[in-house]
Amino acid sequence: MNSTTNISISDIQIGDRFRKDLGDIDGLAQSITEDGLLQPIGVTPDNRLVFGYRRLLAFRDVLKRDEIPAVVIDIDNLARGEYVENTFRKDLTASEMVAITDALRSFTRGGDRCSEQYRNNVVAVTKKRACEIVGWKLDKYDDAKKVVQLAIPELVQLMDEEKVSLHAAARLADEPEDIQKEAVKRVEAATTAAERRGILRTVNRIKRARQRAEQRRAECEAPDTSESIRLYHCSFQKLTEVAGLKPASVHCVLTDIPFGNEFLSQINDLAQFVGEVLAEGGVFVCYVGQHKLNEKIRAFDQHLNYQWMGTSRWVGRCNQMHSLNVVSNSIPFVVYTKGERAPSKWSKWIDTLECDSREKEFHEWQRPLAEMETLLRSFTMPGDLVVDPCGGGFTTAAACQNLGRKCISCDSDKANVVVGRQRLRSEAKEEVVEVEGEKIGPASVAHLSHEMV
Repeated sequence: MNSTTNISISDIQIGDRFRKDLGDIDGLAQSITEDGLLQPIGVTPDNRLVFGYRRLLAFRDVLKRDEIPAVVIDIDNLARGEYVENTFRKDLTASEMVAITDALRSFTRGGDRCSEQYRNNVVAVTKKRACEIVGWKLDKYDDAKKVVQLAIPELVQLMDEEKVSLHAAARLADEPEDIQKEAVKRVEAATTAAERRGILRTVNRIKRARQRAEQRRAECEAPDTSESIRLYHCSFQKLTEVAGLKPASVHCVLTDIPFGNEFLSQINDLAQFVGEVLAEGGVFVCYVGQHKLNEKIRAFDQHLNYQWMGTSRWVGRCNQMHSLNVVSNSIPFVVYTKGERAPSKWSKWIDTLECDSREKEFHEWQRPLAEMETLLRSFTMPGDLVVDPCGGGFTTAAACQNLGRKCISCDSDKANVVVGRQRLRSEAKEEVVEVEGEKIGPASVAHLSHEMV
């Protein structure tokens, strides 16, 4: 039968040890000083060490003790004894480590000490010290604690089983319960460790897919009325008055301005107009072209806050600028905000848009409908008010109609307004649209179109 006794350290025969990583011996010695030796070492009847090498070193080299409590074990094979001690034991799970750490933090020292002054100044063990005693880092404790507090039981179990890392489990604990359940399901179905390690990427894909689905549903459920899209025949300088636009009432201005010299004199007016109608944090997205881009940027900078520049590229026929001997197949667009940006309201967006076809049936400068829809989805939500001060082919208005955004747009050329009205009517679910405050039916559209031709 095994027995426990204090034996002289100098009498212990250490021999060869298989465990090489000894860890923090000084920390172990401090723990022994504060809390005592919780488990004695193991030796054979002839004082050969079986287990407890780290405890022995703490007693001998740090605490400078001559004796150490030991349990005497009658075993012949020392290697097997060390293996059994260090292999078949069960390590504490992360949630159990949290419980122990929290218990240590609630523990106050003092005991039977008689000093009244000592008892009045007793403090609990700090979180840092509790983690040192247990033997893990603060960040690991914080992660595991979050999981224990916020995660569903199935996720806590996966953390304890080490199928999900502490960091990943803590990130997942911040997600809604349905996302956590989906993550657990994916981890349990994983066949490789790599699949389990990639659970955060998988969850991000799930979230993005759900966000897209919710956005599509909101777009489908958005009101589809004649009042949601309004086209006006006027210059953008008069749009505020004609359309009754209130200052700071617009979520987004999305437009494609003329790129040539003829519009340069109006750039300052456009920048001022956008600054007046945009709500705080509203976004201005504008195709600007490369020609005299510096002048356009300077004008916008006076009224708005620059955020980024994107590019629209296409395949096929390119534009030639003979004076510079350059062939261009891309158009830059700028992204500004009024005041501080509100990126939490933006979807993740790509700054390089690819076009595989030209769409010019409504205007010679027409942008692809899918491209405008992409920008609207990136920077607006269903029901937002969008303004396009340079309607042209009214692609922005058509995209707003498709996606459930409200839109006010204008053009100084009445023929463009007529064509835009035809376009919206042909693509709308209802047969009536509103132009310049007047509800127009199919007969009126046909008559006006013939008159303009």
